Amino acid sequence: MKPDRAMQEKLEDILYPSTEAKSFRITVVFGYKMTPAYQKAVALAKRNPTYKEEGEGEWIRHSAVYTPSEVDDLFELFNLVNDWDTTEVLVNHKRIPYGHQLWLPLMWFYRIK
Repeated sequence: MKPDRAMQEKLEDILYPSTEAKSFRITVVFGYKMTPAYQKAVALAKRNPTYKEEGEGEWIRHSAVYTPSEVDDLFELFNLVNDWDTTEVLVNHKRIPYGHQLWLPLMWFYRIK
């Protein structure tokens, strides 16, 4: 079985630690929510090649990794799921403080064209 991109990058970070980030990536993880926006959010996340789901039913977790070149898709998805209590924002596949408040807004600078 071929490991997914996120798992491969985590493994490389463990085996070959670096003081420099290879690239800036934001992962949005969200769970089931009884709202009309849920189906739209899942459809948007599934368009991403890194889309992954774990669990099932009300315990399902969806995730997708976005790079600066995919910032418009990230913006659209995050606007749907940002106030859900099941939503997490990871930076370079890690839970770090202020993901929603600081790191994610830094991505919005890539929307300026």
